[in-house]
Amino acid sequence: MNGWNPRLFPAARASSNLLPSASADALKGAAVPPGFVRRLLHGGALGLLALLVLHVALTLPDRAGAGAGSLLRFPVELPAIVLALALIPASLWPAFRMLAAGLLGLVVALKAASLAADVALARPFNLLLDMHLAKASFDLLAGTLGRPGAVAVFALAASALIAFGLALFWAIGWLRPDASMRRPAISLAALATVSVIAVHLLSPAGTPAMTTAATSALVERQVTLLRDGLIDRRLFRSALSDDPVADLPIAVRLNRLSGQDVLVLFVESYGRASLDDPRYAPTVRAALDDFERKAKGAGFQSRSAWLTSPIFGGQSWLAHATLLSGLRIGHQRRYESLVASDRQTLVDDFARAGWRTLAVMPAITQPWPESGFYGFDRILEAADLGYRGEPFNWITMPDQFTLAALRRLELDRPDRPPVMATVALISSHAPWTPIPPLLGWSDLGDGSVFTPYARAGDPAPVVWSDPERVRAQYLKSIDYVLRMLASYAAAHGDDDHGTVFIIVGDHQPARIVAGEAGSQDVPIHILARDPAVFAAIADWGWSTGMRPGMASPVWAMEDFRARFVTAFTSSDLKSQGHARLGAGQGD
Repeated sequence: MNGWNPRLFPAARASSNLLPSASADALKGAAVPPGFVRRLLHGGALGLLALLVLHVALTLPDRAGAGAGSLLRFPVELPAIVLALALIPASLWPAFRMLAAGLLGLVVALKAASLAADVALARPFNLLLDMHLAKASFDLLAGTLGRPGAVAVFALAASALIAFGLALFWAIGWLRPDASMRRPAISLAALATVSVIAVHLLSPAGTPAMTTAATSALVERQVTLLRDGLIDRRLFRSALSDDPVADLPIAVRLNRLSGQDVLVLFVESYGRASLDDPRYAPTVRAALDDFERKAKGAGFQSRSAWLTSPIFGGQSWLAHATLLSGLRIGHQRRYESLVASDRQTLVDDFARAGWRTLAVMPAITQPWPESGFYGFDRILEAADLGYRGEPFNWITMPDQFTLAALRRLELDRPDRPPVMATVALISSHAPWTPIPPLLGWSDLGDGSVFTPYARAGDPAPVVWSDPERVRAQYLKSIDYVLRMLASYAAAHGDDDHGTVFIIVGDHQPARIVAGEAGSQDVPIHILARDPAVFAAIADWGWSTGMRPGMASPVWAMEDFRARFVTAFTSSDLKSQGHARLGAGQGD
């Protein structure tokens, strides 16, 4: 069925020779069969509805900043599609109709995915690299809304997409002109196509846009991302084999840290916005100042700077891999290539130098096959940490319990070697509700003491209905983590081994929190009681204390491994590593 089919309007054919000269009286007479005007209006309304369906598909925004106003602009692709519907031969029509509806449905799905990626990750969706995010998104929703709620959300989204696909199939069919109307339809559609493109291209700069080519731009972007992804794959294979610290002798590697525990603490969603945005800065700066005072009281010095994370808003494992490997791991394809390689990492550097290496991963509740790449001596996943309290939505346990478990299971063991541990701190992960209190370290037990707090406060769907409440909860989570770390350093930083803390944000928070912040910078802090630690990095130019300043260095996150290993290796041997700094990194 289509809007141009004259079988819908037999009266129009019968009276077509009368209409040009008919008077108003004649139209009221017997020459116009009963119901003609009603059928004409009905057909016209359905035709307009079909055009509206295509219009919506072509003007749906694919980024948060586009706004609802984009729906009011005329898509340049619309008359071109109508022209194509008129030009397709009858023999190809059934296949073309299916293909066109499928492609337009894919465009709608891509726009929805790109909108979600822009809001959460501040970048476009990449069809080649981001399909795995569907499962990660489901797991996050399941942790927030429960599994039935997550299934309901995904089922609703799938149903909406299927319904819109069927609407597109109907609209394409309705707009296919009958054979007798093909010639005028082609002429009209061709004229409209040329006119709209001319208006789009010739509109003066600075005037409100009346047209949009957003769908064409989306398709072009995906093709470009596909091409760039294939090129990146080749370049990354070369970068994997270029290790800037490979020439440093194993016998003296990291010998300036000999005997000290090194804890690399990744703080979830701890980005530069938390220190720069006036909505968060006063609270976070106060927490850092308090951290510095307590650390000094326990004998610690501190230095701070900035790293540029490869990601924004999510996919923390990519940031962890970037810092540890010394390669920019900005998407899943690179991550998969990395973990399939024999690339050495900061974990290997410490392991070869005699440290016991640990990964403390409280968010890991399912098999983690990539862990074999890192070669940790022990991995403490959620089930290994002994938490018996209730989870805080997606957050399996509070960060305070995670660090207490690390101490109980590993750091308090007698006669042990020095430990290098990477720890994922997740209390500042979305949905940022509820936030646990800071308890006494001796009061944690098996974690069941946290259960009343896990049940407190409004649930995530209520909080997330109000963007201001989301931002307030985010701020509470960062404040909690910083004050908890200050307490931990003051309480546990004086053991026999000595401890070096490397505290680093993994990425900026999602756009709903960070706003339009263009930076992907995150804070990094180093704390130690041994003055020799800071003598080794005296030439780094980092800010003294826990606040990185505006003039503090900003390094690519992938540069940290080479700089760190080189700085803490004997000075008479480290020049080889310095000569290779930056070579092959970030490509």
